[in-house]
Amino acid sequence: MKNSKKPRFLLIGGFASSLINFRGPLLKRLVQDFEVYAAAPHIDEVTRAKVEQIGAICISTEFERTGLNPVKDLKALSKFRKQIKAIQPNVVLAYTIKPVVFGLKAAKLKGVKRYALITGKGSGFDENSLKSKAVSKVVKGLYRDTLRSVDGVIFQNKDDQAFFIDNELITSLANSTVIEGTGVDMSHYRLPSEPSVPTKLKFLFIARLIKEKGIPELVQASKILREKGYDFEIQLLGWVDPNPGGLSQQEVDQLHESGIVNYLGTTDDVRPFISASDVFVLPSYYNEGLPRTIQEAMAMKKPIITTDHPGCRETVVEGRNGFLIPVKNASALADAMEYFIKQPEEVINMGLHSFEMAKDKFDVNKINERLLKFMRLNDV
Repeated sequence: MKNSKKPRFLLIGGFASSLINFRGPLLKRLVQDFEVYAAAPHIDEVTRAKVEQIGAICISTEFERTGLNPVKDLKALSKFRKQIKAIQPNVVLAYTIKPVVFGLKAAKLKGVKRYALITGKGSGFDENSLKSKAVSKVVKGLYRDTLRSVDGVIFQNKDDQAFFIDNELITSLANSTVIEGTGVDMSHYRLPSEPSVPTKLKFLFIARLIKEKGIPELVQASKILREKGYDFEIQLLGWVDPNPGGLSQQEVDQLHESGIVNYLGTTDDVRPFISASDVFVLPSYYNEGLPRTIQEAMAMKKPIITTDHPGCRETVVEGRNGFLIPVKNASALADAMEYFIKQPEEVINMGLHSFEMAKDKFDVNKINERLLKFMRLNDV
């Protein structure tokens, strides 16, 4: 361990690449005032090199990103507790479910300030089958047990905060706040040139390829619009996910070969794809926090079509920078897409409003300063 007089900060994430892709700017901010450690499962060498280049130290955990396996999780918890004792952090911030419920439990040591960042409820709260109801009950119990003793809880939307209070996962008196979004680096997510009025519209979807992100409705909307004779393109960018609601590689290939959508694969850099598109669309009914991809698209001057759903609705002022549609409504989605096809100049107008909103609400520097202020790090 480093020999430093700075206080020690431990950031715990759910998967390795998120430390850079989602929390890189936060790590850069933290190293100014702290000796920083960043933990996530199964750290790869590329991530380790990028984190160390920032000036933080990588800690590899053994938690699996998905699923609840008591034997494996308890074994990983025991090992992680030893790692934390060796680090002796002053402050710990954890995001996503396993880092929150297990990471903060492992960090329950005297004098350690612990904070939970709830980036959406996720699939752990689905209750559409007997099995998922049982899982949800376990997840709620884990959250309740951990969160009752933390120093603060940060939510990305008000609906999630209300849900946790209503389900007594935290009390109404708990130290909690809402900070909308992860935030984006506005200088990093910028168009290489000013947008022009498109001739053939490209609608871009970026997310894990799970049905709850609205893929079935997007496919149906594509069929509706093609039956009307419109010429356009729907692009899917994202990875095939083992989540129970995920599309199989075969299903993705069939959609691509049919011409209904154009599957672009996966990428480590979404900017060229956002830049080459016209309208960003995410008809999600997943338990979102506040989708990072929407924030990125807004920073790059794209109008947004998304659902009137927790985490998504915070990104759109109806009719100003895009449209909010009801969940699971392919017809309404097709109508919103048709609006831009028939009035392509609105792609430019609404995109500019998206950009102004992103500067005001989702600038990562503003988001991170709000995080630090809530955690009262000047007191450490």
